[in-house]
Amino acid sequence: MLKPAFLCASLLICASSLNAATKSMVNEIKAIKLTTASFLKDVVVKGTVKNDLGEPLAGASVSVKGSNVRVATTADGEFQITSPDGGTLVFTYMGYVSQEISVGNKTLINVTMLVDDRKYQMNEVVIVGYGTQKRSDITGSVTSVPKERLSQLPVTNVLHAMEGAVAGVRISQSSSVPGSSAGVQVRGVNSINASTAPLTVIDGVPFSNLGGSINDINPNDIESIEILKDASAVAVYGTRGSSGVILITTKRGKTGKPTIRYSTFAGPEYQNKTLTPLSPEQYVQQYTDFLAQRNQKPGAIPVPNAYEQENYTAGRTTNWLDEISQQGFIQDHNLSISGGGDKIKYFVSGAYQKQKGVLKGYQFGRASFRSNLDATITDWLTAGTSLFFADNNTDGGTVSYSSAMQMSPYGRLRDPNGDYTIFPMLSETYTRNPLLGLNADVLNRQKNLNGIFYAEIKPKFIPGLKYRLNANYSFLPSRGASYRGANTGDTDQGTAAISNSETNSWIVENILTYDKNWGKHHLDVTALYSGQEKKYFISSTTGKTFINDEVSYNNIGAAAVVTASSFFSREALVSQMARFNYSYDSKYLFTVTARRDGYSAFGSATNKYGTFPSVALGWNISNENFLKNVKQIDNIKLRASYGTSGNQAVGVYQTISTQGVTKYIFNGITATGLVSSSLLTSGVLGNAELNWESTTGSNFAIDFSILNNRISGTVETYFTKTNDVLLRRQLPTITGFGSIFDNLGSVKNRGIEFTLNTVNIKKKDFTWSSTINFSSNRNEIVSLYGDGKDDIGNKWFIGKPLYAIYDYQLAGVWQVGEDASQVDPGATPGSLKFVDINGDKKITEADRVYQGSSLPKWTGGMINNFKYKEFGLSILVQTAQGAKINNPLLNLQNYGGRVSFPQEVGYWTAANMNNTQPSLTYTNPKQYAYPVDQNYTRIKDITLSYSLTQKALDKVKLGSLTAFVSGRNIATFTDWVGLDPELSVSNTQSGLANSPLSYGIYPLVSTFVFGLNVTLR
Repeated sequence: MLKPAFLCASLLICASSLNAATKSMVNEIKAIKLTTASFLKDVVVKGTVKNDLGEPLAGASVSVKGSNVRVATTADGEFQITSPDGGTLVFTYMGYVSQEISVGNKTLINVTMLVDDRKYQMNEVVIVGYGTQKRSDITGSVTSVPKERLSQLPVTNVLHAMEGAVAGVRISQSSSVPGSSAGVQVRGVNSINASTAPLTVIDGVPFSNLGGSINDINPNDIESIEILKDASAVAVYGTRGSSGVILITTKRGKTGKPTIRYSTFAGPEYQNKTLTPLSPEQYVQQYTDFLAQRNQKPGAIPVPNAYEQENYTAGRTTNWLDEISQQGFIQDHNLSISGGGDKIKYFVSGAYQKQKGVLKGYQFGRASFRSNLDATITDWLTAGTSLFFADNNTDGGTVSYSSAMQMSPYGRLRDPNGDYTIFPMLSETYTRNPLLGLNADVLNRQKNLNGIFYAEIKPKFIPGLKYRLNANYSFLPSRGASYRGANTGDTDQGTAAISNSETNSWIVENILTYDKNWGKHHLDVTALYSGQEKKYFISSTTGKTFINDEVSYNNIGAAAVVTASSFFSREALVSQMARFNYSYDSKYLFTVTARRDGYSAFGSATNKYGTFPSVALGWNISNENFLKNVKQIDNIKLRASYGTSGNQAVGVYQTISTQGVTKYIFNGITATGLVSSSLLTSGVLGNAELNWESTTGSNFAIDFSILNNRISGTVETYFTKTNDVLLRRQLPTITGFGSIFDNLGSVKNRGIEFTLNTVNIKKKDFTWSSTINFSSNRNEIVSLYGDGKDDIGNKWFIGKPLYAIYDYQLAGVWQVGEDASQVDPGATPGSLKFVDINGDKKITEADRVYQGSSLPKWTGGMINNFKYKEFGLSILVQTAQGAKINNPLLNLQNYGGRVSFPQEVGYWTAANMNNTQPSLTYTNPKQYAYPVDQNYTRIKDITLSYSLTQKALDKVKLGSLTAFVSGRNIATFTDWVGLDPELSVSNTQSGLANSPLSYGIYPLVSTFVFGLNVTLR
């Protein structure tokens, strides 16, 4: 009995002791908490979260590490959070690298978050035809233009910023004339007579085929540019997609307080390369050599013409190149404001650009305005607009570069009254004063008013379903006027001309999309029904013989002779399209597309509708289980596609026969009659069976990214064949027509292209990255007229590329003592010597051979980006190799010793024994066109920039500020003789001598600017 009692007593004593100890421990813990609290006070931290462009990141997560305390940033990227003193804040945002920052005693923390390259590449949303897709889900060939190319470059046209930067896209700067655009080819040339320019789509609506020009678009308004290249990607555009599609998306407002941005650049422009005129002494020697080659001797005054002899005697000379040149200058100003709330977002911008050419009279001015608006009306209805207006001005008469280069240094610049002399080398009247154009009164204006309106409905009763209505209207008026009086060399007592045109177009698109995810499956469907119409009208009036020059072109009715003309055209397109995208577990991708187009210009005897299907497959290999744990591989995807796209090709009214009007005398009375012609093209018979050109192609590609995105890129190979190519077939003259358009030929292209992105060095303060692109295309004519024969007259050869060079093969120059009478009768010392190809010991047309094509065999570009702290440096080098083109500069003739040759050309004499250029008396009887290699490598642009740090921005109360200096067309490495190998000389330039193209119309321009990009808070 004692044991239980003892046990109970012991338990009571233990419990009492434990209770006392517990109370003591609790009191000690409270004391510790109070003591700790006195040292660890809560801190209220405020700040902003932005990306590396200075844009606020709304919805970024800010949390206290090791706790449940978490807030999200506002629309302006601002946050406020309570953290213990000594705590750590964690910043996260989808697609960006997370950051941890110790609070310490800070109350203000501003964070700049950097893109997580690996996540961004996989989840980047890319614009595709009539929709968007994640980069990882794309099955077609879609290339994005690097965004850094869209700013900090002194260009008037965004196409110039794309030169050398995108694989498979050849952009050529065929002219440096202020306001000029660029030529674009996507994966070669697939048509002979029809346009091969890609379709341009802006904010989802076709633009270029309605008369618009990319030159109307302010580069600073552009958010992104994608280029669709293969059949699967372009099939959604049917009859307009065979030459590729350029998708341009403009900037739109984002939720947040108003953001004001101002960007500007300005700087001088210089002639990158000039031809060197003969010095006065060299000109005299040239004339002396000319006379010697004609067995004549110079007179007492060794120049041929009266005005020249007068100046020679007086010792007066003129540097004509200096007279026509001036200091060029370019300036650009852009101001935009964007922002919005949950209901309405806006982006409004205005821009002004002015370019003063390096030759007198050349100038370009553009003012533009854009307003993009998005409104959330209800939770199921949104609507918006994209409006822009552009006003282009290229007013003014201009000088003539080619005339200046031909002019004698002893020519007379001005007459005794101080006016420009009409014929500076009188009594020679072959060449006029190159500055006469400055006396002309010239007006040239183009405007573009374009409006896109959309409404988008998302019915709640069917999740994933969306209907969008796009409506576009564009109005493009243009006005040209000129007056050339006696002081311009006009011999008709004044000539005035006025031309007015306008293009009115509309498009309505109904787009239905459905997006569904279930389990590992994803399906999205796009359906389209659209219609569009384009109307074009032009009228022109010309007047000749005025009493005086006072009224210019403002009263053409005052002319003694007045003629007028006008023209109208209408074309319409109706389309239906369906596209299905399916993916399983983000591994296996499938796309099928079909588009049906009906075009009004197709022949009445054929089906006006065409259907263009395509299919594409994709395999994200890196998402397979057997590669998921391979850390070195970030992404590997295989793509394959096959399909057909089209080219409308047929011009308006080419399917019908029309007759032109002519005046004739009948019984002594002027009568009006009809002649066989089709519109403005003489001798073309309409063809009611004309149809579209169709291009069928396949594409195979691999996209890859390895080593945590340090190395990434794409390799693609493709093959396309275009059938029913539009050709002009010759007709017997007894028909009354010279030719007829018909769908006859076929052309194919095959090629390979790759893009390689590398991060060469990545340190805390220094990064060096590179982008390399390479493209090789082989073009070939498969058939022409169905008879297996070549068309030598047009230089079209089956099995050879388009734009063929077909000519004699130069062997040198006949020298003194060589006998040419047997091989080339009529040739004398100083004549060009050609190779006897067929060995018949005669130089005839049978000795002409195919020598190449003006299409390059391969092109490439390399961009190197360096970043050190807040400094950035970008360098682009581009190249084009394997092209051959006729060089008209080498085809100069002296015309009786009265034309000055550039020093770069030279000529043959018995003494110098030049073996590439003929004598001064050579008249090129075989019309040899001087084909030469067009290879070049160019340092296209260099940009050095500096961005203020966040700390400095806080001091000056700015959101961002970047200053930069940029140079364009820095240096060119080439053997080309002339201004520049890329400047426009016709692909089919013949052997005609002394054309304006011989010297070039306008030299390549180098530009150096200083610029600022500023964002206000």
